Amino acid sequence: MKLALVLSLAVLGCGRAHLEPAYGRSYHQQFALQQEHAPGSKRVRATTGLDAQEAAIIAGTYRHGLAPKEAQGTKEQPILVVAPTQPGTGRTTLMPSVPTYQ
Repeated sequence: MKLALVLSLAVLGCGRAHLEPAYGRSYHQQFALQQEHAPGSKRVRATTGLDAQEAAIIAGTYRHGLAPKEAQGTKEQPILVVAPTQPGTGRTTLMPSVPTYQ
């Protein structure tokens, strides 16, 4: 008996009769506009991508164009970062391959 009452309420309460006729129309219209190929549009072929060498050339040209005019002719110098000496240890002993300047 309870099951029949629950099913009848579910059928009556969940029907579309209580919804107005325009319910969901704007969503359906917007989703229709988001199609991959809208009706009436001309189909175009996908463009081919760049290979790695072409992409590197384009990126280098882009970076070169962003640099200030006075820095475009200079090569970037490497930066040497040296840890400071600890207090009380005196001079730092360097590797034998490092030339000594006095």
